[in-house]
Amino acid sequence: MSRDSQAGAKLSVAVGIVAAMVLAVVVNVIASRKYTRWDVTRGGLYTLSEPTLQTLHSLEEPVNVYILLPAGDPLTQNVTHLLDAYRAESSRVVVKKTDPDRYPAEFLAIQQKFGVVAGKTEDGRILTDSAIIVAKNDKPYFLTANDLVSVEDENDVRVRPKLEEALTTAIRAVTSGGKPRVCFATGHGEKSIEVGGAGGMNALKDRLSKNNYESLEIAPARAGEKEDLPTCDLLVIAGPVEPVPAQDVARYVGFVKAGGSLFAAVSPVPDADDAKYVDTQLGDLFAAVGLKMEADFIFELDAKSRDPNGFGETFMPAAKPHAITEGLIKFADRGIGVTLTVASSLTKLQSEATLVPLLTTSDKAFGMVDFFAWAKNPTAPEASEKDHKGPLTVAWAAELAKVQGRERGARAVVVGSSGVLLSTNWTSEELRGTSAFVESAISWLVARPQLVNVPKKPAATAGIRVSEGDVDRLGVYTILCMPLAAALFGVAVFLRRRGGERRGKKEQREDKAAPKTSSGEKKKAAPMKAKSKGDVADKVKAKSDEKVKSKPTGDEEPKRTADSDEGDS
Repeated sequence: MSRDSQAGAKLSVAVGIVAAMVLAVVVNVIASRKYTRWDVTRGGLYTLSEPTLQTLHSLEEPVNVYILLPAGDPLTQNVTHLLDAYRAESSRVVVKKTDPDRYPAEFLAIQQKFGVVAGKTEDGRILTDSAIIVAKNDKPYFLTANDLVSVEDENDVRVRPKLEEALTTAIRAVTSGGKPRVCFATGHGEKSIEVGGAGGMNALKDRLSKNNYESLEIAPARAGEKEDLPTCDLLVIAGPVEPVPAQDVARYVGFVKAGGSLFAAVSPVPDADDAKYVDTQLGDLFAAVGLKMEADFIFELDAKSRDPNGFGETFMPAAKPHAITEGLIKFADRGIGVTLTVASSLTKLQSEATLVPLLTTSDKAFGMVDFFAWAKNPTAPEASEKDHKGPLTVAWAAELAKVQGRERGARAVVVGSSGVLLSTNWTSEELRGTSAFVESAISWLVARPQLVNVPKKPAATAGIRVSEGDVDRLGVYTILCMPLAAALFGVAVFLRRRGGERRGKKEQREDKAAPKTSSGEKKKAAPMKAKSKGDVADKVKAKSDEKVKSKPTGDEEPKRTADSDEGDS
């Protein structure tokens, strides 16, 4: 190779190295500015929900997260990975790990600062009453191990992680200012926030409390007295079954006109004689926000939107674009939606309120006006001329003009079914879309970030439950069965090897006894074949050819004769 060629090759190598270094620097710069994580875990364990993203992006001051879990705790790695995702969204999340066993001095400082209760086990390990502390300045929020995971099946030791929900709720609690006050009307057969089970709203109260809301029930107004609701941020009317007195309706209307927000969920309720619907006397309240509730009973006839059981009284209305329904529309392809049972339609009145439909039925649905005549002999429902034809609106969002002295005017959400507020929507996974709708509506009504509604992560088996009988059987398997199985396997291997050795020796003896050819190869006996007439004829012809070849030619004969004469002489 010439000197010019060598110099060119060296230059090419140098240019390639420099280009690779420049490319590496560019890639690192882009990666630092465009940080991206891929979550390949089952169920998206580390994929953050929209409420969490809103919370992180709205942080204005640093929030400290103290992890007080030992390095060997199964939760430590999961918490660390999830907080990495939090820090990727906001640099104001500061994570501080303190292993109580390895760094007791650091843990003692945190214990004295926040009053953490701790104790030691017999083997010297430190146990605390808090697994994580989320704090802003001197305002702490404590999370226990039970807040981070829930036991799904005690017999199978299946647990469901709640890390994101717990952490985001804690961040909301320490960063929010005053607690919004949510007032629930009572005294007219409304659902109660103190009652659990399917007929109460205790689950909703718990959700509000965890998201730093204050919930309270307000008694009905006493006759002849004017009582306002000045301290409430949101008034909730949850399915009254009796007529609401005029004085109560008047103070509800006054609250809305003064800029207060309203969430009303009212279902059609039959009277004691099953002859007509109860008039709840809430017409003036609905008119104040530009709405009218129709006295009908909705049947959904579209097979894609209704429950296959029943006549269509249970159905999933379609979500319409609004800040409240963004999440529902985003996850509609996953089958997540609002489920309504026993509903009436709502129509828009001429008013100054800005009204946006939230939930509507299909065009195959209709609102039956004469429901009680049909109920005497129920058959497959069919719409008549006087019935209300679909599509029908079953939920509206209203916003009134700005009130002097307030940042905005009153907001209202009215739903034609009271079932959306029942606890079953928070305890049943199939009804998660309904609970998400309610929480999003409350957040919009009080103008706060969306409540933390994190989709449930898949449950996983965290261990096995072993009884005394299982321990005995395990001992038998370990002490008796496993050694016996190993011995039997060894015997089988020995016998197999012994048989192989015998077959090898036999083959060696046969090889020694077999005759060998002149080339030293063993002569193998040719298999016997039956001779056919054709084979015999071929052999005869071959012999005759050999005789012809062996007969001397004319030139050779005299030579042999001369030789013979010499021999005779």
